[in-house]
Amino acid sequence: MEHIRLTHNRGFHWVTEGHTSFTGYVYDQNGRYLDAANAVSLFREVTDLPRLKRMLQHIDGAFSLIIRLPEGCLIATDTMGMFPLLYAISGKTWNISDDASYLSGLVNSSTFNENALPEFLSAGFVLGAETLVEGIYRTRPAEILFLRKDGTKEHESYYWFLPEAFTAAQLPQLKTTLRNTLQAVSDRLINSLNGRTAIVPLSGGYDSRLIACMLKAAGYSNTVCFTYGRPNPESVLSERVARALGFPWIFADYRNISTKEFLDTSNFNAYCNYAGSLASMPYLQEYFAVMHLKNDHNIPDDSIFLPGHTGDYLAGSYLEKTIRIRSDKRKDHRALANNYFTFVSLSQKNKRQIASRIKQWFEQYDHPEIASDPNYDAFTEDWDLKEKISKFIFNSSRVFPFFGYEYRFPLWDAELRAFFRNLPYTFRVFKQLYNEVIEEEYFKPLGVHFPAEELRETPKQLRWQAIKKRFRDFRPSFLRDRCLSKNDYLCYRRFTTEMTARLRKEGVPVNRNINSYNAFICQWYSNEVRKMTGNADTNLGSSR
Repeated sequence: MEHIRLTHNRGFHWVTEGHTSFTGYVYDQNGRYLDAANAVSLFREVTDLPRLKRMLQHIDGAFSLIIRLPEGCLIATDTMGMFPLLYAISGKTWNISDDASYLSGLVNSSTFNENALPEFLSAGFVLGAETLVEGIYRTRPAEILFLRKDGTKEHESYYWFLPEAFTAAQLPQLKTTLRNTLQAVSDRLINSLNGRTAIVPLSGGYDSRLIACMLKAAGYSNTVCFTYGRPNPESVLSERVARALGFPWIFADYRNISTKEFLDTSNFNAYCNYAGSLASMPYLQEYFAVMHLKNDHNIPDDSIFLPGHTGDYLAGSYLEKTIRIRSDKRKDHRALANNYFTFVSLSQKNKRQIASRIKQWFEQYDHPEIASDPNYDAFTEDWDLKEKISKFIFNSSRVFPFFGYEYRFPLWDAELRAFFRNLPYTFRVFKQLYNEVIEEEYFKPLGVHFPAEELRETPKQLRWQAIKKRFRDFRPSFLRDRCLSKNDYLCYRRFTTEMTARLRKEGVPVNRNINSYNAFICQWYSNEVRKMTGNADTNLGSSR
C-alpha cells in the first residue's frame, strides 16, 4: 500500500489525472513545451517500468511524477532531480511526500544519520538515496522507482552524461552544429516563456550572459536582469552587459538587507524545509535577493527565472580540475573525497568514511557501455552530475518556486547535452569551443564582449589554485577568516553569523576550520534536522 501527500504548489503545481500526479514541465519528443496540465496526459498509458523508461528517454524538462498501479507506485524524476520526493516504509505501507517535516513526523523513533554527516558538512549534500534521517530516502535525478505493495522496491536510471561515441567532426563543422543547436535552444526557450517576463540572474560570467544575449537576439524585450551582494567586479560587469543589451538591471544590495532574527521567521523555516529536503544545503545565495524582488514588487508574479546552470559544466570548465587522470590509475574514491568535500578540513577518519561511501555508490552504479579516453574519467563526470550538480547547484534554484516563480534551464537542454556528451575532450578543455562560438555568435555582435575585463580562469590560475588547495588545511583559522572576508561579495558572513550565534546558544561547538561559509549553513541545517529527530545533544564540530 501507499500513503501519498503532496503539498508544494508554489510556482509549479501538482496536477492529478486518473492515476497519475505530475509537477513541473516537459519538452516532448518533438521539442514542444508542455506545462503540468498538458504533460500529465503523456503518461496515461504507462503500465510498467520499462515503458516509462522508454518514454523518459525521449522527453526533457524539470518534473516529478507518480503513477499508481495495482502492484504499487512508479515514481520518476527529471535528470536534475528538481522536485525530490521523500519516501519511507512503515510495515508494508510506503509513505511518500514532498514535505520533509511531514514525512519525518510519520517515522517512528527516527534516528539521525551519523554516517552521512561528514559528507553533508563538507559538501552540502548526502550521497545516493539517503538523507540525514535514517529510514527516510530521497529520489535521485534521472531515476525511476517502483515501490511495490509488498514492501519491496526497484530502481533504475534512465540517463547518464557519458559519451556513447566521440564525434569525428572537425572544428568548422562543430562550430556550425553548436551555433544551430544554440539557436534551437533559444527557440524552445522563447516558446516556453509565452510572453511572460524573463528574469536573468546575471553574473559576470559567460553562461548567464549567453542567456541574456539569446533573449536579445530573439527580440524578447520583456526581460529583466538582476544581481545581488555587495558591489564587486562581477556586479560591475553584470550591469555593463545589461545596459549594453538595453535590459533593466536590478541590484539587490545585501549590505542594506536586514538579517536580524531571520532564522525565526516562518518563511525562512518553510524555505529550509522545502529546499533542504533532509539531504541538501538550503542555499542562501539568492534567497534574500528573490525575496527583495518579490516584496518590492519589482517583477510580475508570473515571471520566469532563467539561471545559467551547467553551461560551463557541459562546455568543460571542470575537466582539468576534476576528471583528468594524472597517473596511470583512474581516479579512486579517496581522490573524489579530497576534491569535492572541501567546505571544512576533514580528519583522515572522515575522509576514509566518505571515500568508503563513494565506493559503495559506484558498486551500485549500473551504466551503459561508453566511449573512453585514457586521459579523462567520464564516470566521475556523471557522478558529479548526479550528486553535486543536481543536489547542490541545481537545488539552489528551488528558491524560485518557493517564492512562487517558475524557472527554465536553457543550458541544460537535451539537444545541447547530446552535443557536448559526445564531443572529444580536447574541444571541451577550458571551454574552448563553447567560448569561441558564443563570443562570435552572440557577444561580439551584441556589444557585450570585454576581453580585458573577463573573469576567466587561466591554466596558470588553475595550477596556483591546486597548489593552494594542498596547503589550505594547514592555515590557521584567522587566515582562513581573512581570505573568506576579503572575497565575501555575497555577504555570507552576515547571514551565517546568525547561524553560528544560534549554534553556540544551543551549546553546539562551531567548527572554525572552514574553507567556505557554506560550512556554517550545513552545520546549522544538520543541527536543525538532528533536533527534529529528537536528539538535540549534538557535537557537529567533532566531524573535524
